[in-house]
Amino acid sequence: MDYLVYNLAELSPTPEDAALLSDEESEQASARGPRFTLIRALLRRELSRRTGVPPQQIRFSLGSHGKPAWAPQTFNISHSGDLLCLAFHHSDVGVDIERIRPRTRLLSLASRIMAPEQLEAFTRRGCSLAEFFTCWCTAEALVKHAGDTLWNARNYPFLYLPPTGPDPTPRIRPLFPTPPHIHLFSPAPSFAGAVVYS
Repeated sequence: MDYLVYNLAELSPTPEDAALLSDEESEQASARGPRFTLIRALLRRELSRRTGVPPQQIRFSLGSHGKPAWAPQTFNISHSGDLLCLAFHHSDVGVDIERIRPRTRLLSLASRIMAPEQLEAFTRRGCSLAEFFTCWCTAEALVKHAGDTLWNARNYPFLYLPPTGPDPTPRIRPLFPTPPHIHLFSPAPSFAGAVVYS
């Protein structure tokens, strides 16, 4: 498994980027703006680098929840604020990044994604934004790995284990059988991230 993080604020789409897109993607770009073009061009170039297939020849299919897929290389995409993360693996992979920011109704949101054990610990520890967003990224990456939706996040329960000793990285302990690998990372200051892979 590996992943790449881009700062989209430092990049601008070019005519060469637009030329890589399919007709359908070009229509989407007209509605969704230049950042969509940039993201798809970055993805196509990276898939091409990994497989040797020219980027304009890549033909995506859409999963049951509208996520792009391409059989020769498993990948997943997440973006938040100005950051984009592309994750790649030889098997199922899910990634999520989130900018850590104040949220209203934090406990209500937490109750949608956290198992009862985690929600109790989260509340007892004081409902920190860092813990919430790490848990949110983990839940999102788990459901994306499984091909599921965030509405079913509580089907993949886990516990957040706060950092201890000199290591500043928290850990995740899954509470369900045969869990995938879960890797937490910080894509940039004030961001949380998680990659889940088989």
